[in-house]
Amino acid sequence: MKEFKIEIENEKITLNNQEDLAVIFKLFKEKTLDSDLIHRSLIMSLDDNLLEIITDYIWLIKCLKYLNEKNGFLLLVNSSDILPKIINNSTQLAELLSKIPSEYNKIRLLKRFRIQNLMNLIHDASDLWIIISWLYKDSQKEFIDFLWVDNIKKIFLSTHELIIILYYLNWDNKDYLMDILWISNIKNKIKTHQNFLVLFKSLSYKYSKKMLSMYTKDEVLNFFRNDDEFNEFLLKLPTDRENLFLKFIWI
Repeated sequence: MKEFKIEIENEKITLNNQEDLAVIFKLFKEKTLDSDLIHRSLIMSLDDNLLEIITDYIWLIKCLKYLNEKNGFLLLVNSSDILPKIINNSTQLAELLSKIPSEYNKIRLLKRFRIQNLMNLIHDASDLWIIISWLYKDSQKEFIDFLWVDNIKKIFLSTHELIIILYYLNWDNKDYLMDILWISNIKNKIKTHQNFLVLFKSLSYKYSKKMLSMYTKDEVLNFFRNDDEFNEFLLKLPTDRENLFLKFIWI
């Protein structure tokens, strides 16, 4: 077994594996007021050796448990080349993002994965939702840009998949995503009045209006099999969308 020997504050430390690393982080956390400085020095001293020491996602999370925000991110950055090999799904990636308060650092980490490694984790809209739910405002937009337009389009196979992503985007980013996907490409995915309703409510007012413009009055009315479905639809609309919809129907 390979040994990794370093010296921290005149104390010689020998590491054999990631379990040892987690134990050392824990011991310094519990026994010294200068643990943050010692943790940082330990991470910097190990440098590229971290790629050999950290081989399992579970132990990476255990190490992060004892580190402050800056040192946790330093550990992730210094071991970023190994992350695509030990992170197996979008849930694990989201858990890492949850431990990084800084939006700027979240994007830095995501970009270190590179597109192909990210797409190996994002198989459908649920995977994208799990990740994007830990991003906010500008970082959402930056992540959408980073994934690239063709990869984004491959993810959305139904209105349901689009809706679960729209739920976590602010209004500006909803519009930005729709600019990428093109509202006309979504029309073919709308099969029922329920599809129509949820998407119509989920979009910004601007795009709800654009969505209506793709249809004739008869096409919209054909979504409803009876008056009850139509009335239920109206009851679920916010006031501004209800007025928009009724104006369209009455023209």
